[in-house]
Amino acid sequence: MTNNSTTESNHARYAALDLGSNSFHLLLAEFRELRMVRLHTDRAMVRLAEGLDSERNLAPEVAERALEALRRFAPVIQDLPADNVRIVGTNTLRMASTQADGFLEAAESILGAPIEIISGIEEARLIFSGVMAAAEGPPRLRCVVDIGGGSTELVRGVETPKQLQSVNMGCVAFNRRFFDSGKIDAGKRNNFVRARRAAQAELQELQHMADEALVMGASGTIKSVARILNDGELLPILRDDIDQLAEKVSRCKTVEAIDLPHLDPLRRPVFASGLAILHGIFRELDIREMQVSPFAIREGIVHDLAGRAQGGDRRADTVAYMMERSEIDPTQAKRVANTALQFFGQLNPHSRVAERRLLHWAADLHEVGLSLSHSSFRKLGAFMIEHADMAGFSRSEQENLAYLVRNQRGDIKAVQEHYGFHPNNDLLLCLRLACIVHRDHVDRSITGLQLAADGPGYTLAIPEDWLYQYPAIEDLLSMEVDCWDDKNIKLTLTQASSD
Repeated sequence: MTNNSTTESNHARYAALDLGSNSFHLLLAEFRELRMVRLHTDRAMVRLAEGLDSERNLAPEVAERALEALRRFAPVIQDLPADNVRIVGTNTLRMASTQADGFLEAAESILGAPIEIISGIEEARLIFSGVMAAAEGPPRLRCVVDIGGGSTELVRGVETPKQLQSVNMGCVAFNRRFFDSGKIDAGKRNNFVRARRAAQAELQELQHMADEALVMGASGTIKSVARILNDGELLPILRDDIDQLAEKVSRCKTVEAIDLPHLDPLRRPVFASGLAILHGIFRELDIREMQVSPFAIREGIVHDLAGRAQGGDRRADTVAYMMERSEIDPTQAKRVANTALQFFGQLNPHSRVAERRLLHWAADLHEVGLSLSHSSFRKLGAFMIEHADMAGFSRSEQENLAYLVRNQRGDIKAVQEHYGFHPNNDLLLCLRLACIVHRDHVDRSITGLQLAADGPGYTLAIPEDWLYQYPAIEDLLSMEVDCWDDKNIKLTLTQASSD
């Protein structure tokens, strides 16, 4: 690896790492004439979901198996710029308790990059993006299906997703639920049939997803079935063929007895459960044919990263959409954002782009709850941000945004820190000061004001004539001092020297 993100031909390199419930997948790629070229791929069958117990704790031996895989992946990404790498955790890491924070911190230390826990809807969006990157032919309605280890994603759309669904069923989860004994045909009850029926039950309100759409499948289970049915090729899966394959597998006595051509031995332990889910999808959505995509979530992540580098950040689109839906005053959002960023620039002249973006988005959304309630808009706004399906955002990004919006004024609520969520006092203070300056929705220059770090606290120098001009703000600033004092952080107001 080189010490930068470019090759000799000056193409930017991007890395995507998917920490899935069944397997971990790494992709290193670059773009040549707008075409993605895969430079390196790697896979580890970790089966993370097997290590999650009833209390959502991760078994130490499974965690170590996962960390060992990451040690192998790390050299591929360690020299890339931070903005060119994205590591995402999906269903199992979404479900894991805070006990998994130790695993995530160890994993981050190995990889040298943060791990983003993403929602099922964000996972579905990235899968659709990846599949569409390899889609051929004119734009048309598509239904994309991806069966993972812990969840199954279904997306319906043309060039962009219109409906995204994440269903809580996956090949590892169903393997533990229906095939834990290793038996398939147990005589009086057939575990394959039970698993297929359970999958169909999960899909009963989603039959419309495949209506009049070209159905495309992605990822391990679907690729395995396609290769078995098509002599090792990723050709379409036909309904009659999967019906026959499902019947054959359901007659096997045990999982170990499954003997099929082109079945990867590493896939065998979860093949019956994955096939049962896929067969249930075919039956419940009345699918006659499913094309198979060579791309999935990793390719979607790489395209997302390249889009961010070119100024096409999906997160900015999401914020703009929320502002419009919530009827946020864009002029007020802009003045608060500009002032907050000015304060932050004084405080941290060499801050990271990610911090400035987060502050800007918090300012954009600081009044998101105002259309619902004037008295409780901060609490409602924070709830909306934390629980909304915000395309492009990780769970920790939403938590940090929600924290800023919730605490933009008044008492600063104490919160428990955990992996990915560490309240940033610098960002919070800059947002709160900007909200004070523009509390009356009026443009107001802060020229002459100077915010600086003062040990563990802060100093805000204010020209005397500025305070004389805005006496109400002086009272609000005095109250702000008390709020930070309650957090044992000293905010000092001083008079700025006049030039």
